[in-house]
Amino acid sequence: MKNRKRVWVPLLVLLLVAAIWYSRPVTLPDLLKDQELQEINVLIRSLGDWTQEPETATVSVPLTSPEGAALLEQLQDLSFCRSLTDPLIKPLAQAVNASHGSVSYESGDWMFSLSLAGTDGDFAVLNFTVREWSYAAPGQADFYGCTVPDGEAVGRGLGEQLWALAAKYDLNS
Repeated sequence: MKNRKRVWVPLLVLLLVAAIWYSRPVTLPDLLKDQELQEINVLIRSLGDWTQEPETATVSVPLTSPEGAALLEQLQDLSFCRSLTDPLIKPLAQAVNASHGSVSYESGDWMFSLSLAGTDGDFAVLNFTVREWSYAAPGQADFYGCTVPDGEAVGRGLGEQLWALAAKYDLNS
């Protein structure tokens, strides 16, 4: 009986340490490692108005511009925590959405994807859809569901800012 405890206790401690490491807060500089950023590519869609087709805008924001530098500074202040339950819940949520239709949106809801392109050609991606955040680190195809402190408010505010930025760049091009 004592031998079994000797095996289980270290295994549980290892599992706990792995869970803490997996769900630790990660910042944008942590995601990008030593990569030097060149530009931010934005794809944004305004959701929630069912009377018309959702509007979509795309724009590339160079980091040498004042808007790009301000956006990068704002993104660097965010922290992302991977969810321990995401690998379990994600397939179930996709199955439920597939069988019961899509999620309903409210006025002011946004979907955006930020591709943070480096000088070496690699990039990280940050996604926000209504109330959910996800990210993919450079060189990875898998997206990790994550939480952001006050994530819905941050996402809505960032969505409005990105929409205005896309409109400004669209008018100037």
